[in-house]
This record gives sequence, structure tokens and C-alpha cells, in this order.
Amino acid sequence: MKSRQQKQKNQHTTQHPLFGISTRQWIQLVKKNGGVDRRYLNRALFISMISLGTTPIRMLFKIKYGKKINEVTQNEPPIFIIGHWRSGTTYLHELLSYDPQFCYTTLWSTLLPEGCLILEPMKRFLARFLPSERPMDAIKVDMDGPYEDEAALAVLQPWSFFHCLHFPRNAEEQYLKSIHFQGLSSEEKKQWNATYLRFIKTVLFMNPGKRFLSKNPPNTARIPTLLELFPEAKFIHIYRSPYLVYLSTKKMRIRVLDKLALQDASEKEIEQQVISNYIRLMNSFFEQKEQIQPDRFVEVRYEELIQNPMKHLQFIYETLKIPGFETARPELMKYLERQSEYKTNVYSIDQKILQHVEKNWKFTIDRWGYTPPK
Repeated sequence: MKSRQQKQKNQHTTQHPLFGISTRQWIQLVKKNGGVDRRYLNRALFISMISLGTTPIRMLFKIKYGKKINEVTQNEPPIFIIGHWRSGTTYLHELLSYDPQFCYTTLWSTLLPEGCLILEPMKRFLARFLPSERPMDAIKVDMDGPYEDEAALAVLQPWSFFHCLHFPRNAEEQYLKSIHFQGLSSEEKKQWNATYLRFIKTVLFMNPGKRFLSKNPPNTARIPTLLELFPEAKFIHIYRSPYLVYLSTKKMRIRVLDKLALQDASEKEIEQQVISNYIRLMNSFFEQKEQIQPDRFVEVRYEELIQNPMKHLQFIYETLKIPGFETARPELMKYLERQSEYKTNVYSIDQKILQHVEKNWKFTIDRWGYTPPK
């Protein structure tokens, strides 16, 4: 059970993940997405004030590190962990991050992607404003822990899936433009690519000699773009029972909107987005994955991974020809030992929900051979 202090910290946090956005970008973002609702003006004010205050930091960051970041090269092609939200991507990402050969996006680098190196001495102070746990589950918030790239993209550019959560009234446009690139001009798409590439180079610059390990569910339907940027990239797709993914995703959306939204959204709208986004994301993935060479792609079933993690990790390393599994084994075991006490969320699922999921997501239920949970 959470302590009273933890609960109070989660309830009273004033942090918002967009606080590191440039002022110009912030103004354009609000305009593009239909403004901020009155009840969320305090959040918008917080973002505006910190954005203005950190302008010199971003300028200094570009002057001091801009050229060096542009010159960064990769020693090894990146590895992308993909899969629908709530399918086990976080678990796999955190587990693999214990292999010291990898570097990854951290929460800190997503909050201030254009200033984290400058403000490194203030990192611990800023961490005090964060909740102790993620709003969608009981996973501890760690400034230096692995995080998803999309959070940084939301700070750096106007089209990101995270903006579906910040501006839920405009979620449909944000989803289509940021994930499927539908409606983006060629110039906007070019800029999107350049921004993502630069961010990855920033992470590599901060971790010289290491290999980039990404976890980002929206990338599940961006495979052609990722291969355009990184022709030799490798992919790990993780999937989970659609019944549990439905319940977990809906719960996540409601909780995250409560913490991060700048506009109101009804539960009916959230429900529609959860159902339709899954269908579009997974259908796009099934079409696009054929573009990946077989020796650069591996799939893992979440339920099997958690039953025997080391066996499946070895399979991943061998299939993708990633060296160093035996060297990394002791560190990987440390994570598993830490996670031994972690309890996953338990969901009650009635017949009506079962029928609802089967009606809409039968194409993955059948493809992966799942049966209704008992």
C-alpha cells in the first residue's frame, strides 16, 4: 500500500512533461490544437512560465553542443522495441536497459531534450516535482530510468502521439499525422524525420560508444520511416492478450488524461480512440513488418517472456545477432530480482467486455491464438 506521503506527492505535483518546450513551439501547439480549457489554465501557465525561463538554456545548449551532436555517428544500428501500448514494452525496455552496452532515452532527456546537459546539476531538484510512480501503474518514476522517445518528440515538435493526451479534442488529427503521417506536407515530414534523428544523436552524444535502444509504441506503425533513417535497424515486437491490452490501455488513457490533459474529453471519446487506434496501429504494423529483413526482426509473447525471461532474452540476442548476452547476464538478473515483488494490475472482465473486444479486435486474437481470460 502506498504511503500517505507518496499519495500526496502524486496528487499535488505541479510538473507537466511539456515544460521544456520552446515558447514559440508552445504557442503554435496551442493554436494548432484548439486552445486550452479554462480548468487547465494553471497547467498551461506552468508550462508557459518554465518555457520562458528556460529559453537561455536552450540557446546555450545549441551553441555549446549543436555542432557536436550533428557530427555524432553510430557504431551499431539502433534496436527498436515496438508493440501496442500496455503490451509489455516497458518491462522489456527496462530489462534490456540493464545491459551496459545500451543507451536509451531517459525521463530526464525527454523533459529537457534541448537543455538536459546544461541543467544536469539541477536534475535532482527538479525530480522533486515529479510523482513517485507513473499514473497508469505502480512503476517507480526515475529521472535516469529508460523512457519512451515519444515524450521528447512531444516537446520538440507539433506532431506527436503524446499530444493526443494533452489535447484530446484534437486526438484524431494528432494520431493520424504523428503515427501514420496522413495529412503532413513533405516539408513537415522531412522536419519530423530530422527532429527524431537529432534527438537520437543527442542521446548517443550523451552516451559515447553505446548502442541506442529505443522503446516507443507509436513506432509500431512507423517502420518505413525508421528504415529510411536507419536502414540496418533491428526490431523487437512484443505482443500481449488483446483482452488485457484493452482494459489496461483504457485505464491508462483515463489516468494520464487526468494528470496531463489541457482539454476535456468524455469517456465515450476515449473508448472510441482506444478501439480505433489499436485497429489502425496493428493493421499498419502487419503490413509494414514485411519490409524488415528476417534476421533483423524478432517477436516475443509477453506472457511467455515473464514466465521465463532469460530464455526469451537469449532467443532475442541470438536471433538479432546481438553480442554480449553472457556478459550482460548478471546485470539482467539484477533487474529480475528487483521486479520479483512487483505486482501487475489485476482486472475484472465481464462477458460484455469480452464480446466488445472480440468484436473489434478479433483479427489479433485469432492471429496470436488468445482465449478469453478466466
